[in-house]
Amino acid sequence: MSRDPPESTCEATAASEFAADLAFDGIPTDRIDDASLIVADSLGAIVGGSTAPYVAGFAELSADTRRGDASIIGTDRQTSPDRAALINGSAGSVLEVDEGHKYCAGHPAMHVLPAVFAEAESRSDTTGAAFLTAFVAGYEVGARVGIACTPLADAYHMHGLWGTVGAAVGVGKLRGYDQPELLEAMRIAANHALHTSFDAALEGATVRNSYTGMSAMNGILAADKAAAGFSGLESGLSRHLDRTTAGGFDERAVAAELGDRWEFTRGYFKIHAACRYTHGALDALDALEADHQFGHADVDSVLVETYPAASRLQTPRPTTDLQAKFSIPFAVATRLVNGHSGKSAFSADALCAETHALAERVAVNATDEYERQVPDARPTRVTIRLTDGRSLTEEVRHARGDAANPLSRRELRSKFERLVEPVLGDQTADLWRAATRLPDASPAAILERATR
Repeated sequence: MSRDPPESTCEATAASEFAADLAFDGIPTDRIDDASLIVADSLGAIVGGSTAPYVAGFAELSADTRRGDASIIGTDRQTSPDRAALINGSAGSVLEVDEGHKYCAGHPAMHVLPAVFAEAESRSDTTGAAFLTAFVAGYEVGARVGIACTPLADAYHMHGLWGTVGAAVGVGKLRGYDQPELLEAMRIAANHALHTSFDAALEGATVRNSYTGMSAMNGILAADKAAAGFSGLESGLSRHLDRTTAGGFDERAVAAELGDRWEFTRGYFKIHAACRYTHGALDALDALEADHQFGHADVDSVLVETYPAASRLQTPRPTTDLQAKFSIPFAVATRLVNGHSGKSAFSADALCAETHALAERVAVNATDEYERQVPDARPTRVTIRLTDGRSLTEEVRHARGDAANPLSRRELRSKFERLVEPVLGDQTADLWRAATRLPDASPAAILERATR
């Protein structure tokens, strides 16, 4: 049953006021490092994804046809700011290792950060403090709009919807927009939400990997339109985004606990190169292999019990790397066959007969018990039946990287190095140091180290 439509726009107004008034010293001092780590982790995902053939091809095309001084991260090419935001945001989604947020069921950072970087680069005097403040403002508003949209209607993919609002706020904040301008940019941005399809991920259509980049680009355009005098629809957030939800847009969530509950501290980092919905099962396999002696040839069958959203990921014989990342049977099988769940475990070479045969023996079921625990927890239970008759079971309540089960700084740096070193080589350590030194490092200094 749908919620009643909102009668006012006071929550959106409050969110725009929060963003306009936010100063760097208004961000909790003890959480600044958390925001810097999100920036660093997101840069790692972008650099790692920049070599995907279709991303690299689009980057080359854009550099040749859309001239500008904005950096295409991971390359030596430049293009226009809006096109750079599109490319960098797309690259950040390719490997499925970008930071996310379980309460808005999406990836606020990868919608906001590419837009803010593109804007900051066009302003040579942008300080690290101003950059980080704009990023946090966009993240806080964008994540709350995402929560207001949750749960989405089944047909929609969360990328490319509410993230555009966060991107517009981040860009507007960096430009110094006042509250009315930010509110107008938010309304216009909601109108620029994409007509996304979750089926694109399930079928391996890589247009899905451009959804976050499109949000970043459209956020810049929405901010431009607001500055030029375009106006948005009254109650634009709810009226544009309500149709994408399963239960109606919850306007109250847009301003909930602003300045008291910091959404950027409630996100998660990803250690497995696949959809977050697979991570509980992959963590369970890691634990089982640590405690028991067996190989993939010893596995007779696997049962994965999980929550309903995850149980949709059923394709046992994916034909593309993206489709593989959105298949629990394949994710389980490739982890067992290859001994890890990193980038190469979902590559074209991993889509082989041996892995497909094991994936056919992986069953995925949703349980009412686990459905009731979402979104605070996203539990998964894995039961492996071995050919010698043994049955091994492991349950994971919070996947690794969740705020309730965090990764160490050392683990995050190791992940960053695995993604960045093959692309940037000796620059990797300098990029990590610069990104994690925010606000002391400038965005220009960071981007200098993020390009060849």
